[in-house]
Amino acid sequence: MIIFIIASVQSLDVQLINLQQVYYSVPITANNFTYNLIVDTGSDTLWIFGKQNDRRKYYECNKCQAIMQKRLDYGLGSIYGTQFTQLFEFGNQSLNLSVVEVERVQDLESLIADGIIGLSKQYPDSDANLIDLLYNHTIIDVKQFGLLLSDQICSANSLLTLGKPNPSNYVGQLHYVNTTRSDLWNVYANSVLVSNDTHQYMLESNKQLILFDSGTSKIMLSTRKFHSLHNIFNDDYNLHCEQVKHNYFHELVCHYTTQFPHLILNINSQLNLTLLPQDYISYCGYNYFLQYRCYLNFQNLDNDDEIILGVVFLQKYYTHYDLEAKKVGIAQSIYYSRDKVSLGELGNQYNYNMLYLSLMSVPILMLVMILSLNIIRMKQTADEIAQSNEGGRQSRGQEQEMEPITFSVQSVR
Repeated sequence: MIIFIIASVQSLDVQLINLQQVYYSVPITANNFTYNLIVDTGSDTLWIFGKQNDRRKYYECNKCQAIMQKRLDYGLGSIYGTQFTQLFEFGNQSLNLSVVEVERVQDLESLIADGIIGLSKQYPDSDANLIDLLYNHTIIDVKQFGLLLSDQICSANSLLTLGKPNPSNYVGQLHYVNTTRSDLWNVYANSVLVSNDTHQYMLESNKQLILFDSGTSKIMLSTRKFHSLHNIFNDDYNLHCEQVKHNYFHELVCHYTTQFPHLILNINSQLNLTLLPQDYISYCGYNYFLQYRCYLNFQNLDNDDEIILGVVFLQKYYTHYDLEAKKVGIAQSIYYSRDKVSLGELGNQYNYNMLYLSLMSVPILMLVMILSLNIIRMKQTADEIAQSNEGGRQSRGQEQEMEPITFSVQSVR
């Protein structure tokens, strides 16, 4: 259910659903069907899976005229389809939005939502986009939106704020940062540091391009920086990390310790964005070999030298996006509390399940081994009996062949 709160400054708060700590979705309705779409600040397009994708719920344009064929490429895959203008129900508002009915997908078949609604900084001229339409209909009085993301799975307490920021969503003041000239929500950081109480190492000393992307779940680094971070963790902090491939990307898995450093993005002299170990560690727990490991939310990205701050970052920091001033406002989220959680408590339920599974697997494996040995022994015994029987038959045959021949000799008188 969507709840709209209309304030005196004409802004709307729309509930978002946390989808397994990976994405956040918003419901939107067309042709009497409600679709859950991922809110993606790294995309400029609204698209929904079409009938050709063999999904339980699909979009099919009803009495509308095609505009163009469109292809979109993402870091993980691509989509291709036909663009239409469709009347959608968004909350209690009726809006004619541009939408792509997706006919073919590559490597995005497992997406857990029905599609994506893009909220990038710039839109193609042909697109009728959500923010512009809300502003043109005087539903909001500024072209702005914000994201307040809770880490509670499947809860509806995350918000998409359309219009001016609501100070009750963040702690302190919003710090606004100018974006670059790109169509995306990119900013520059002066440096990127890896630091703890005693040591500090430079991951990047020059200007670092950063993207705020709610369509990405983790923190993505260029391959070069990913390897540099891996080396710093191992050589300077002795974390014994290894790179593990997962869903096309490499991730870091490290030995458990309380000595994980902080990651600090220095945006300017007044703003440092700090990620504590509790922020960038997904969980610490036992693997199948009863080894206690920490699984980190860093992934490598084979593209330009860019750091993509996904859901992991956006759960800690409330971000507000100003399309007219082309700025991003940043402040700590009111929901943030991971700094009060110890590393050992991260993913406790998963840890217990994995430990229980590992412990239960030991007697099961022993039982399988015993059964296997018994089967082997039975087979060996059967083979020995068969060989013994065969040997007995061969022996009796030889005895029959070697029976003495008795000659009867008579004397001739």
